[in-house]
Amino acid sequence: MDARSFRALEYAKIINQLTQQAATAVGKERCQGLQPHTDVAHIRQRLAETTQARRLLETVGTPPWGGATDIRPLLQQAKAEATLEPHELLAVGEFVVACRRLLAYFQRSSLEAPALFQLASPLHDYGELEGQISHCISDDGQVKPDASNELIRLHHRADTLRERLHNELEGFVDEYTSRGWLQDPLIVQRSGRWCVPVLTQYQSRFPGIVHDRSGSGATVFMEPTDVVELGNDLRSTELAIDEEIHRVLGELTLQVAAHCTELSDDIRQIGLLDFIFAKGQLSRAHQATEPEITDKDGYINFNSARHPLLTGEVVPIDLWIGRDFTTLIITGPNTGGKTVTLKTVGLLTLMAQSGLHVPAEPGTKISVFDAIYADIGEEQSIEQSLSTFSSHMTQIVKIINRVKSASAGAAGVNALVLLDEIGAGTDPAEGSALARATLEYLHSTGCRTIVTTHYNDLKAFAYAQDGMQNAAVQFDPESLQPTYQVVIGHPGPSNAFEIAQHLGLSPTLVHRSQQLLGQRRQDFTEALQQVHATQRQLQDQHHQAAQTSRELEELRQQYRQRFQQFQEERQQVLAEAYTEADQIIASAQQQAQEIIQQLQQQSHHTARSEELRTELKQARQQLRDAQARQQEQLAEQLPAPADTEPLETVVPGDHVYVPAFNRQATVLEVPDEETALIQVGNIRIEVNISDLHPSQEPTPPRTPHPGRAVEIRKQMTVDSEIDLRGQTTQEARQRLEKYLDDVMLAGLLQVRIVHGKGTGALREAIHDYLRQHAAVRDFRLAAPEAGGEGATEVVL
Repeated sequence: MDARSFRALEYAKIINQLTQQAATAVGKERCQGLQPHTDVAHIRQRLAETTQARRLLETVGTPPWGGATDIRPLLQQAKAEATLEPHELLAVGEFVVACRRLLAYFQRSSLEAPALFQLASPLHDYGELEGQISHCISDDGQVKPDASNELIRLHHRADTLRERLHNELEGFVDEYTSRGWLQDPLIVQRSGRWCVPVLTQYQSRFPGIVHDRSGSGATVFMEPTDVVELGNDLRSTELAIDEEIHRVLGELTLQVAAHCTELSDDIRQIGLLDFIFAKGQLSRAHQATEPEITDKDGYINFNSARHPLLTGEVVPIDLWIGRDFTTLIITGPNTGGKTVTLKTVGLLTLMAQSGLHVPAEPGTKISVFDAIYADIGEEQSIEQSLSTFSSHMTQIVKIINRVKSASAGAAGVNALVLLDEIGAGTDPAEGSALARATLEYLHSTGCRTIVTTHYNDLKAFAYAQDGMQNAAVQFDPESLQPTYQVVIGHPGPSNAFEIAQHLGLSPTLVHRSQQLLGQRRQDFTEALQQVHATQRQLQDQHHQAAQTSRELEELRQQYRQRFQQFQEERQQVLAEAYTEADQIIASAQQQAQEIIQQLQQQSHHTARSEELRTELKQARQQLRDAQARQQEQLAEQLPAPADTEPLETVVPGDHVYVPAFNRQATVLEVPDEETALIQVGNIRIEVNISDLHPSQEPTPPRTPHPGRAVEIRKQMTVDSEIDLRGQTTQEARQRLEKYLDDVMLAGLLQVRIVHGKGTGALREAIHDYLRQHAAVRDFRLAAPEAGGEGATEVVL
């Protein structure tokens, strides 16, 4: 990162913006010294600090920087035992107060900004020093009269002497004013002595000492002899006060000197915190975000990035490099934004590696580069007699030499190279050849290289090279104005003819220019446009396929979740039903035992014994029904056969598994080669043989009672949900009756009825019907996330 690259990317302007955000002199010094880093962990830590500072600025407010001035020169004086003046001690006092307030600020914000709290926690509490300075020095930078007991005594004595002296002098003023000897009836101070203004002609007659004379010479200021001794006492007292003040200042200076090390540390720490908050302020000013640092993999992905030095309506750009391609060639018209794109990439990368947020949307990813080289903009050197081309080539040679040095013995060079109008300023054929050679070399080293150009040869060159890609800055052919948007994947035309005609060039001259360009050049341009159209079509198809794939994956996940939920609910229902059947069996057994005991107690046949025999018969039938139901439930809980193929042929009497019902079944008849009549529990159903799998349970299911068997020919699946919204009560009842019959025949145990909320009339009618339906075991409103009052879940 040489000085010219920094100048080309205008890094100093960002540093100046940052410095303006700092509140303290030490913070501004840190801002001025900010440089990009190459250590990934260090950069991430600095970015996290910037993020926490911005968070506090937006939630808590600006830290209390007031009083945190640069007192380093004062500390040097104190260490040298040079007594500090009162206003200097006041500055020290304000600084220690700032330390206390800043520490409290960060303690309150420790949860929101733990890293900043850790930086602020070393700040010291100077309670004693703060109290001493506050006790001795007033807010206007003067030593307080009560700074010490001696000062209190001396000030009291001085006040007493001053009062006596004024009383004496007022007597002289009254007496000699009446005589006309005084210029004015005043008491004034001259050379530290209290005097009265005596007219010159009465000087020899006035008893006193001359201390001063007026400019005109008409008045002399004389101290009456009778108050000289009193004035001497007052002056001595005032000198004693000065000596005591000097002693107090000396003691305070010694206390400051004793804390020089801690105060110096705190100055540096406050400067660091101010510097971090300046970064947070700059982030707010730029509406910036924290980029994701992607180690040193060379991958950059800017999401709606904006150049931070542009004002007004700035068009954001999307740009990436470092994965599918490592060299990007940007083409397009002049003033279209190619140079701004280069500067945006380079400057934002420097900002990120400096711990600064970048003006881009979240999702922006920036790699850490060991070096960033840039040759951007026209630069001539009159002193060195260098043309624009020579100046550019001089910089490119420096870049290549540094890249070559870095690539010695290394697999790849971790550098970002930005070249504006590569090969321009000389013969187009020669410039294009030099540009190709330069790009070939930089590409071979693994550098991430972005260049701008007008050369068509380079556009075709990018298509022919693996790891290279074209990009274009968009141009509106109707308005003949650039849009400043960057589109990666195809080159951009220079639009020189359109722009020239828009600027007023004669259409005749434009037409002649197109003729001179030659058919071959036009064919090349048209071929590039055709390649672009094909590429865009492929990209659209790819995006559409990706979207379809994402939608299918979402549907698959939804199906998996719903199936899992269904399985869990099914197991829960079966478990509850099995438990209930167990209870019924136990109750029926107990009831039968009690009836048998009562019958045994009957001595002979009576009407009561006949009643007991009837009850016993009913209890035994209830017991048999409960046991049969429990066997069916156990059969339903049998696991599905694992890794079995569908059957191709079956014969009557085969035991099979039906995945659609998750049930075991017995084959009753085989009417033809494709269908079979099977019995599932108490139900007979005709199915396709291909829907049957080998059974892992050889035991045949319980033979049903002939009167309860039902033979049906129905599809294998019935929807577990019916929607009755918008129907009348009668229509809904008829559909629901037919639906429940189908569900029972299909063997479903739980269904969902969607009736909507509305007035609730349809819901109540459905619930009334369900209460009297013989096959309905229970029903309830759906959970809130499954429809709430708008749906009813039914257990059969």
